[in-house]
Amino acid sequence: MRVSDRPAFRPSRRRGQNFLVDRGIQRRIAQAAQLPPDAVVLEIGAGTGLLTEALRPLASRVIAVEVERELAEQLRERFAEDDSITVVNADAVALDIAALGVSDYHVVANLPFSVGTRLLIDLLQSSSPPQSLTVLLQRDVVDRACASPGEMRLLSVIVQSLARPQRLFDIPPGAFRPRPKVISTLVRLRPRSLDAEDCARTSRRIAAARRAFQQPRKQLANALGAPAGIDAALEARGIDPKRRPETLSLEEWDDVADALAAEATVAASGSPAT
Repeated sequence: MRVSDRPAFRPSRRRGQNFLVDRGIQRRIAQAAQLPPDAVVLEIGAGTGLLTEALRPLASRVIAVEVERELAEQLRERFAEDDSITVVNADAVALDIAALGVSDYHVVANLPFSVGTRLLIDLLQSSSPPQSLTVLLQRDVVDRACASPGEMRLLSVIVQSLARPQRLFDIPPGAFRPRPKVISTLVRLRPRSLDAEDCARTSRRIAAARRAFQQPRKQLANALGAPAGIDAALEARGIDPKRRPETLSLEEWDDVADALAAEATVAASGSPAT
């Protein structure tokens, strides 16, 4: 393994770059991913390569994606003698995973704060989602992703509809350079196996939640836009129209989606609501 003698890279605040410099925590993250020996790992935001180094003995192959050309070149130099590590200089937001020639893969990453939530959702909604994701995000993002009814948000509905999230442990700001103002949390997600019917139901559920969470402080019927007949349609499915969106479970969002579909049918036909 070669180590570059180039000047230290200056992290970009615009990109939300905070490099985890604690090697012990890097090893702990790699172990927490619970990778099978033959795992292909996609590491997003490889940065200085410390997590890449920790992942190397635990996987058969590591694809280290880094948006900064200078860092990508340093990574190539550092791991030049290791055929199990491939460095890709690309923006993960626009990354074509299929073009990498992998299908069964795991994501392990310290996701950039600026695009972490977007990347998480994009990966879960991908046509070829990873087998697992073990990612470091801001603690408030993980709080929303793992929330229970009573504290649910749109992110909660999306993530929990597509995967089973498990909060692992917090990492303090002092483990990063530059030091962020927030605490980070490691979360592991296991994507759900969804057939065509499941996918259709999940899409309807997320669409209903997206509509309601545009106005989360309103009562449910009003948050949905208070279409004519929605109160009766909700009540027919055991949903109080005066509830707040954050109180609903995933199954109840299915009932809301059904109520919206029933109301739309009634509105189109002019028939009484049932």
